[in-house]
Amino acid sequence: MTWGLTAAIVDNSDLWQEELNESKTHYSVDGEWRELSISEEVIKIKGQPDLDLKIRLTHRGPLVETEVLRFNAGLLFGASVAEMFNSDAVYSLGWGGAVIGDTSM
Repeated sequence: MTWGLTAAIVDNSDLWQEELNESKTHYSVDGEWRELSISEEVIKIKGQPDLDLKIRLTHRGPLVETEVLRFNAGLLFGASVAEMFNSDAVYSLGWGGAVIGDTSM
C-alpha cells in the first residue's frame, strides 16, 4: 500500500530568525537560552563516500542555512526571496505536518 500528499500552494510552514549563543549550542526563547537538540545522520550515496550530516533542532524545527533557504525559495515560499534573508542570520523552519497531534493531513 502507498499514499501520497500534495501540499503545494498551502501555508503549512513557518520560519523564525533565531539568536544563537557564541558556541552555537543554545538558542534564545523569550529571554532564556534553550539547548539545541543535535541529531547526527549518515546519508548513503551510491558510488560516493557517506555524507555525515549534523541536524540542529529547536522546539519549532530544524535550523536551515540561509543559502538553502535562498536556493529553495520557490519550493518553500512560492517565489524568490533573496533579499528577505540576512546571510549572517540563522533560521528555524517549522512544518505543520511535523506537529505532534496535527490531524489536518
